[in-house]
Amino acid sequence: MKSKHRFSDKHPVLSLLIFTFGGFLVSEFVIGIIIMMALKPLGLDTTTGTAIGGSIGAAVVLLVWYRWFSPEYRFLPQKGDIRGSFVLIAPILIYWVLLFGMFGYLAGGIPFRAAGLQTVVLALMAGMVEEVCFREIAISFMAKKLMNEKRIPLMAVASGILFGFTHLTNLVNGNPVTDILYQVILTVLTGVFFAAVYLRRGNVWVVCLVHFAHDLLAFMAIKGVDENGVKDIPNWTAVCIAILEAGLCVYGFYLLRKSRRSEIRELWDYKWSRKQ
Repeated sequence: MKSKHRFSDKHPVLSLLIFTFGGFLVSEFVIGIIIMMALKPLGLDTTTGTAIGGSIGAAVVLLVWYRWFSPEYRFLPQKGDIRGSFVLIAPILIYWVLLFGMFGYLAGGIPFRAAGLQTVVLALMAGMVEEVCFREIAISFMAKKLMNEKRIPLMAVASGILFGFTHLTNLVNGNPVTDILYQVILTVLTGVFFAAVYLRRGNVWVVCLVHFAHDLLAFMAIKGVDENGVKDIPNWTAVCIAILEAGLCVYGFYLLRKSRRSEIRELWDYKWSRKQ
């Protein structure tokens, strides 16, 4: 076991970056592109094929991660983990009501439009790849190497920042720098929220599902707004969205309050076989 993990034991921070961004690149680009090429004869467009491949890639990366640290890492959910995760993540429903209420105002009615295959698989890929890499891999590795009660909030922040950095790749698409920085800030805030839920329960599947649902609803709502002739989100809407995201982040820190940190440490001591 020690020889297999010698590098990560000696260089935990560098290993964290390699594991998270390496997993992101392998799942979304390497495996995603390979699967896309294999699906091309079926008539699927490049974007749809790559998204399907990226989702499969995330599952492969997750399986390799579990296998690499097995049997030391107990990845299977404990009794109550799934239900408990849904309870902790439930405030996102309030966020959705407020967020999509604004989109409904901009769309002149119900904002959601029918989602095609491409929209669904893009949302699925985002939920799978991002949660596997920046929650499951990043947080479980930090819990193995860096866990103590004082560092728990910092682990959530680190997960959010790593998640936010991936959106800097939009610079190559020629998007305005201010728009990209705004997107990075929003994803950092959301990342802290998802990280807090995952730290509390250790179940990545619920977080993946909710992330997928959020992105799918957002894609459908943006389409409705666009069809109503609103090409650019007004400044007041952007400010409100930032406030709502900040609210999720604050709630995430509440989930990681001092009275819960011993419980979080005990969970991760168990998951890493430091406690029977």
